[in-house]
Amino acid sequence: MSLTRPRTERGAFPPGTEHYGRSLLGAPLIWFPAPQADRNSGLIIAGTHGDENSSIVTLSCALRTLAPERRRHHVILTVNPDGCQLGLRANARGVDLNRNFPAANWRAGETVYRWNSAAPERDVVLLTGEKPGSEPETQGLCKLIHQLKPAWVVSFHDPLACIEDPHETRLGVWLADAFSLPLVKSVGYETPGSFGSWCADLGLNCITAEFPAISSDEASEKYLQAMTDLLCWTPQR
Repeated sequence: MSLTRPRTERGAFPPGTEHYGRSLLGAPLIWFPAPQADRNSGLIIAGTHGDENSSIVTLSCALRTLAPERRRHHVILTVNPDGCQLGLRANARGVDLNRNFPAANWRAGETVYRWNSAAPERDVVLLTGEKPGSEPETQGLCKLIHQLKPAWVVSFHDPLACIEDPHETRLGVWLADAFSLPLVKSVGYETPGSFGSWCADLGLNCITAEFPAISSDEASEKYLQAMTDLLCWTPQR
């Protein structure tokens, strides 16, 4: 049986979508359970920042390309649907969700980022939330993680062009090779209250896959095969 659907059948998403909450503006938070889930199944997420859409599109294409019965891992296409709709890094309250997780290193106050990858410095101000895990998008994802207990998580972002895996696991090495991106242990700056920090507190391996500054069109051409392979990755690879 072919691993992939014929191109003429790639418009529809696989059946079985489930909800795990609602965003601040009321958008459904949805995830795609893996038909072939087992104790080795992981969770693949994208769209934590609404202005980072190349991985969302590529993951969506892969989800519709792979034959549903072959998928081994759970998927969230958009952690931050309000941000995606509004073109914001933050959610609709101006909170950077990747600084709002209830990690031990969460910090109150403000956080800054670059407007785009060419901006000379970080100067756009966002919030980290009134308290750790204050946002409905953060709360929903934390609840789902506790429910699923995935073997690992891969979180897609851009535009740093690297695979960040502090433990240099087999999956991290595979991702670096499959996506032709360098494997690093750290992105080189602190990320208090990040999803990865919270996962580390839980002892859950979280790999951050950073696409380069690339269009959705180019990303879906360049990375579709690697993303499709990730959906059915096994520890034996």
